[in-house]
Amino acid sequence: MNTTSKYWFTPAILAFLTAACTTPPADSAERPYDLAFQAHFAPEQKTVTASIRVSQGAGELRILDLSTPKSRFSDFTGDGSIRTEGPRTLWSVPKKGGELRYRVTVDHRRHGAFDARMTDSYAIFRLDDLFPSARVRSRSGASSRASLSLTGPDDWSFETRFGPLKAPVAFDNPSRRFDRPTGWAIAGKIGIRRDDIGGVQVAVAAPVGDDFRRQDTLAFLNWTLPEVIRIFPGFPRLLIVGAGGEFWLGGLSGPGSLFLHSDRPLISENRTSALIHELVHVATSSPPAPGDDWILEGIAEFYALDILHRSGGTSTRRAEEAFAALASWVSSDGGRLTDPSTGANTARAALLFRELAAELDSAGSSIDVLAGELFSAPRADRERLRAIAQRLLGRPSKTLKRAYAELDEE
Repeated sequence: MNTTSKYWFTPAILAFLTAACTTPPADSAERPYDLAFQAHFAPEQKTVTASIRVSQGAGELRILDLSTPKSRFSDFTGDGSIRTEGPRTLWSVPKKGGELRYRVTVDHRRHGAFDARMTDSYAIFRLDDLFPSARVRSRSGASSRASLSLTGPDDWSFETRFGPLKAPVAFDNPSRRFDRPTGWAIAGKIGIRRDDIGGVQVAVAAPVGDDFRRQDTLAFLNWTLPEVIRIFPGFPRLLIVGAGGEFWLGGLSGPGSLFLHSDRPLISENRTSALIHELVHVATSSPPAPGDDWILEGIAEFYALDILHRSGGTSTRRAEEAFAALASWVSSDGGRLTDPSTGANTARAALLFRELAAELDSAGSSIDVLAGELFSAPRADRERLRAIAQRLLGRPSKTLKRAYAELDEE
């Protein structure tokens, strides 16, 4: 999940903002403007040239304050005033619109392994990292209409969570006034398998020649994804990108999409599933409140085991053994509810949600109802979790009371 650094102003930026901005009008009539996000891949140069074009009638969009770390972004040019200071670039957009152009380095490592990579034959990346996050100054009532275009060598294909990109595609994020393309994408000489599963259009893609099991993944999704959709209705269109080699050995989720390393089994020997874990993250896109990452990680790991059992992938005995193994892990490694949550700490959180599920079942409710309500809000936090559980139970949750006492001791 991408975040930007804490907002800051130098004296130069303050002066720039003061000169560029005027008081917005009092009326709130809708003022649409058009955004065209474009990127061209040049694998022989190991770089991408990208642009953001704004088309508007009367200065609806005034300033983009972009998060542009120098390790990834460079060579900004374009129309209007452009100022780069440290990790941010401020673009004062001309009244009638204009274009901002820049270069992007695709390759990026996460703890020594690639989580973005461009070679002579393919590229795997997040759209978020081609088109940086931005704080926006705009006129009252202004909102964007956006499109995305990706190009490259003649023999390259482009697949995103919006579908294949053979021409510019329009997209919309109703929760944001400034639309920006996000999620995983893959380009180059790629193999793709597609299916419609429970009304969700699914694409599974990997570089040609990679060992990623596209057809196995689709078969696995045909029996597990419908259960995820049932718990979290409104599940988005889904893209799964796979690759092996030097890539991050695990799974990484994004809006409407996820990455999974080719060496990760669909079901691990401990009867959990990294793929289901990441699917839950895609479905529960609400970010956690500070200190509450254990909620997201715990419920994703709980469902990674529970959905396998519900859908017939594991027997009751093996499911019980899997949860018992988590308990042993927590005991041996001192797992606790914490942020960030990984390893034995995530196991501890998963066991909490299993205990809460049993408590809800005994009261005639279910963990699915709680999860659906919890993640329908813009942010998941422990107080909302407590309130929903209390309403469903008709009394305070004993499980959460014990867990929150544990949190208070830390």
